[in-house]
This record gives sequence, structure tokens and C-alpha cells, in this order.
Amino acid sequence: MRKSIMTLGLALALVFACIPADAAQQAASGAKNPVDQFTGHVWQQTPDKEKMSFLFGVETAIAVEYFVHDKLAEKAAKEGKAPAHTLSPFEKGWMKAFEGMSRADAVKMVDAWYAANPQRLDRPVMEVIWYELVAPRISAK
Repeated sequence: MRKSIMTLGLALALVFACIPADAAQQAASGAKNPVDQFTGHVWQQTPDKEKMSFLFGVETAIAVEYFVHDKLAEKAAKEGKAPAHTLSPFEKGWMKAFEGMSRADAVKMVDAWYAANPQRLDRPVMEVIWYELVAPRISAK
């Protein structure tokens, strides 16, 4: 549990490291949850390099969780027990949905969704990634 919180903290820190300062100030005036503050309005103002850095941060947090899970499963197996930790649906879904895809391609997919839905720029990026990119791909597999 503590490691999951640390992983989430790392991901959120990377989110704010990637948001331009003026966009972060605009976002801070609205939603209180940092994930909810990173909306399509902010995404559109963010350079592609920083968008890819954001995705890298999420991927890094997921990779840490996979590593922790593997170590816990290995330890449990040595002790003849079932692993006590499982990966979240988000972690599993992300890895399946974006397998073999470049970060640039993932950025283009998020960009395309916001371009096709300009009236929904207030929707958080992580919500778009989950409901519009990850969930449909894991349902199709």
C-alpha cells in the first residue's frame, strides 16, 4: 500500500513537472485534485516533448509497481504463499493498451481525442487516457 502511494506521488510529481507554470496556475484555481487539474486545456498548451515526459512518468510509476509486484510474488513463492499484492486494473490496462506503441503515438491519440471533442477540454487527461484509450483496447483484446 505504501509503495502504491509512493508510486502515485511520483506520477503526480511528474505531472506537475511537465505542466507549464502559467497553465499550472490556471489549473490551481479550479480542481483541487492534481490529476483533475491536468485537463485538455493544459494538455493543448503543453509542448509534445513535455507530453511525452508526462507519459514516461506514468510508465515509470507502473514499471515500479510491476517490479514491486514481481519481488513480492517471488518472496511469496519461496514461502509457499500466494502473493499479497496485485496490480491495479489501470496498471494492467495501460501495459496491454500501449504495448508496442511509442509515446509519440500515445500523445497523438490524446491530441486527436481533444481535437475531435473541443467542447470537452475540461476533461482530465488521465480520464481521457483511461476511458477513451485504455479501456476500449483492453475490452477488445
